[in-house]
Amino acid sequence: MPDRTAEVQKRIEEILAAAGYPFTVEEGRCRVSYGSTAVFISAHQWQERYTIVELVAPVLQGVAVSQGLLEQLNTQNEKLYFGKAYWRNDEVWLAHNLLGDRLDNEELIASVGILAVVADHLDDKLKATFGGRRFSDKA
Repeated sequence: MPDRTAEVQKRIEEILAAAGYPFTVEEGRCRVSYGSTAVFISAHQWQERYTIVELVAPVLQGVAVSQGLLEQLNTQNEKLYFGKAYWRNDEVWLAHNLLGDRLDNEELIASVGILAVVADHLDDKLKATFGGRRFSDKA
């Protein structure tokens, strides 16, 4: 099956524009800023057969792993309908994937909105307890 990532990436941009979401395109992915975070949206080939739309939102940077942090992220994951929260390399992220070959407008817009709101809330909550920097904080 041919690589459709460019086609799906164009469709992502069309959906965001039609919904009135202000976004920029940086390094081949869309960025929707919200509060102290942003949601980055990009298309990727998966298993030579599918196109995946990856949505990621930075929550915290420079935060050490701890049992308490991992428990908080696990608790958050129990509540999330869209996405997952995880720690990797001193950073906390929210992520969600959609199938891109038949990308649904409402599903993409809902996913972007939910990730943005959750990340914007979660960064303040986790920073107060575990430290680190929000995406909007200067290093």
